[in-house]
Amino acid sequence: MKIGILGGTFDPIHLGHCHLARSVSKIFDLNRVLFMVSNRPPHKGKRELASSFHRFAMTEIGLLDRNGFCPSRWELDRDKPSYTIKTLHHFSSKYTADEFCFIAGSDSLQEIYLWKNCVELLTKYSFVFVQRPGTKVGPAELKLLGPLKRNIQVVCEKERPMIGPGQSFLTDINALPVSSTLIRKMIRSGQKPSSNMVSPFVLRYIKKHRLYEKY
Repeated sequence: MKIGILGGTFDPIHLGHCHLARSVSKIFDLNRVLFMVSNRPPHKGKRELASSFHRFAMTEIGLLDRNGFCPSRWELDRDKPSYTIKTLHHFSSKYTADEFCFIAGSDSLQEIYLWKNCVELLTKYSFVFVQRPGTKVGPAELKLLGPLKRNIQVVCEKERPMIGPGQSFLTDINALPVSSTLIRKMIRSGQKPSSNMVSPFVLRYIKKHRLYEKY
């Protein structure tokens, strides 16, 4: 099988995440997408996160009835900072019959040179980077050595590229203009995010547990 791993804090999960996973699945013919709920990522700084319990629960709720989308708590159960190199090594080593790609936004692509074992990530594994509204980048702009830049191919929705070791891609899927940061800010200011932004079931969970009201 061809499996995508969509990493994130999912604080909270929103419909933009699902749109992204659905679009990437179509372009790259993926059989499944794992929504990998991360522990505190090293690059997230000191911002307070909702507990791992709540973030995983919201991810489960947000993926109800979405075939092929599965929440994963593998990184949470490690109780350590979330490093993508560890995650990809684990899954590609354990499930050798499957092909994996890691899905991330263009903001992550801009910072990929700061990630742990960046060179190994881009030469041994496969990534799909998706252009985010307001953070559109091109390979030429990246702070990477020339050979690593050439490992990243720009593709469009009409193409059907094949994921594989050392093959990474940058694509534009017309991502939805929604973010977890925006949703948290709206809730903190007393506004109600619309059903076009976040699942009503996730929003109900947030309200029940009074998440994001204080920070």
